[in-house]
Amino acid sequence: MKIGLGTKTAMLVLGLTILNIVVFAGGQSGREMAASPVKGYQRDPNLNPSGTFPINKNTVSLRIGVEQNAMVEDFETNWMTRQVEEKGNYNLSFELYPTGEMNQKLELMVMAGGTDLPDVLIGGGFNLASITKYGQAGMLVPLNDYYKNSAYWINESINDLNYDPIKYITSYDGNIYGMFATGLSVNNEYSPARIMIYEPWLQKLGLAMPQSTGEFLAVLRAFRDRDPNGNGLKDEIPLMGNRDNMGTNYLYAMMMPFIYTQQNFWMINNGKIDVPFNKPGWREGLRYTKQLVDEGLLSPLSFTQDNVQLFAVVSPDPPKVGSFVGISGSRLGANDIKRSQYVILPPLEGPVGRQALWTPQLPSIRMLITKNCKTPESAFMMGDFLGREDMSVAQYYGEKDVDWLPPGPNEKGYWDDYGYKAQARPILKWGTLQNKHWAGNGPQIRGMKWAGADIATDDPYDMVAPLGRTIGPAIQFANRNPIVGLIYNEQEQEIMNDLYTTITTYVQESFARFATGDLNIDRDWDSYVAEFDKMSLQDVIKATQSAWDRMNK
Repeated sequence: MKIGLGTKTAMLVLGLTILNIVVFAGGQSGREMAASPVKGYQRDPNLNPSGTFPINKNTVSLRIGVEQNAMVEDFETNWMTRQVEEKGNYNLSFELYPTGEMNQKLELMVMAGGTDLPDVLIGGGFNLASITKYGQAGMLVPLNDYYKNSAYWINESINDLNYDPIKYITSYDGNIYGMFATGLSVNNEYSPARIMIYEPWLQKLGLAMPQSTGEFLAVLRAFRDRDPNGNGLKDEIPLMGNRDNMGTNYLYAMMMPFIYTQQNFWMINNGKIDVPFNKPGWREGLRYTKQLVDEGLLSPLSFTQDNVQLFAVVSPDPPKVGSFVGISGSRLGANDIKRSQYVILPPLEGPVGRQALWTPQLPSIRMLITKNCKTPESAFMMGDFLGREDMSVAQYYGEKDVDWLPPGPNEKGYWDDYGYKAQARPILKWGTLQNKHWAGNGPQIRGMKWAGADIATDDPYDMVAPLGRTIGPAIQFANRNPIVGLIYNEQEQEIMNDLYTTITTYVQESFARFATGDLNIDRDWDSYVAEFDKMSLQDVIKATQSAWDRMNK
């Protein structure tokens, strides 16, 4: 099946094709060169042995492209910049791009032939499919030889990860076109498919924490009928969601008791890749959701309001919202005590038992070395240094003993009871304007040791404390084999780009229509399912199966 590309994508592919012809005329094509790196690796003679300082014998100048960042005062004078320059014998200069325009800027430079590309690009959000095309066109340096022969601190740091990161940054052509960042976090790994419930209402009404869909239904009815906010009005909203996370943890949370529902809606069915949203279990989840709406337990606003509007309802006092679909109360005001009073609803037992979603924190590409870099191995060694544990920690916390302190002998973390020990007492708060780190730009590796991160505080407004106290069941019932980190080849990615967004949008819209009664679950179910054939769902599943098989052979 041949799928047509969108106009913008087609122009990009055409441009890259022309670049291949121009750059590699008379020799190997860009793809052949990328897939067959020059044999016989020879180390840059200006480099000292890996793991020693300074990294370079003679000073190496690098021009780094990076987006402007509201958290970074000045990249040129930044403490982290000085560390890299002093330990590596580098002279770094920075080319700043407008916030949110890195990928657009990169694409334009590539389309123009790449002459304006800086030596290195750092930042978040680099798309692996685009990076692969740029690499095959000769715009980016394949780093396979450097990962194999030069990496030192990276190899040390990845020993503390619970997966192989290289698997998830290797393009389908076998090349690695970038350096990665990853930071394990116990909270983030178990936060999708989460519902937060207002604990003071449970306590006031003498209700136990619900453990099943039936018990949750009974609790929501009590929230509706028994005036838990004590104002004499029937103004309580037992459960709320919002459209912003409809396609993510909203649907995951509502459907998980009835059918396994994870990121991108993949599942394993009889050993093969499949989807849940056309299965009988999904239908039963829709029935449950519609019952909640029909009984006034799930607000119809949940299908139309955004996240800001949701918390505008959650925020006022006396409280009105008994539970909401979301990962925490962090969006409540810093002086709102409710931040620490919403706790995690445990995975509910439904027709398929109890199951929770585990989403490993997979790596993302944060640094690219371009064709214009005259010292690519030295640039790689800068990224290797940034992947060292202390530098990776500094990317989030800043300077040890100045911006953060190790925990004292009697200080505990939020996640100690689950085997994740606290490592830091932050002084420099993340999100503030500072000149100590690059605000997460660039390679970094924080592994299992740092998954517990901060020490627990006695702050009554601390919204992390209730998460640590109630996350246990999510860890206990988590599925340990999610389908994540798929890397599609060019043809597969084309299918996904053209088809899957339309399919998932249809799933979300249909969920809302079934729940609110615009579609009838009995009368309209078969026509809903039949629509997926018209949308070429089987082509999407085949493309995903192919990527899954290739990555797990």
